[in-house]
Amino acid sequence: MATETNRKDRESKIAPVQVIPLQQVYPTQKVYPLQAVVLVPLNPPENDYLFLSIASFFFFILLAIPALLFSFKTREANILGDQRKAQRNSRLALGFSLSSILVGSALIISSIVVRVMKQRE
Repeated sequence: MATETNRKDRESKIAPVQVIPLQQVYPTQKVYPLQAVVLVPLNPPENDYLFLSIASFFFFILLAIPALLFSFKTREANILGDQRKAQRNSRLALGFSLSSILVGSALIISSIVVRVMKQRE
């Protein structure tokens, strides 16, 4: 009988297991419902026209400097993910590069024409 008493004593000392809801354990933590995750493909990065900007230095340097600066700004905006700024800077870099090449070519051609005309006189 001593063994039964000991068993009863042991059972009375063990507390019953209670299930405590999560909200009662951490009252300051908010529980949010699950939300769906939507993956959206990123737009491809804009062209920075860096090579064109560097090549335009050989034609007309005054318009090539802003072209190079906007090219670097395009690259930076692409890295930061700012699509709108990247598009704007890309267009400006292309515009300044092409205008530098056109103005430089016009100056080169006009200087050749003037030399040829002077030699004929």
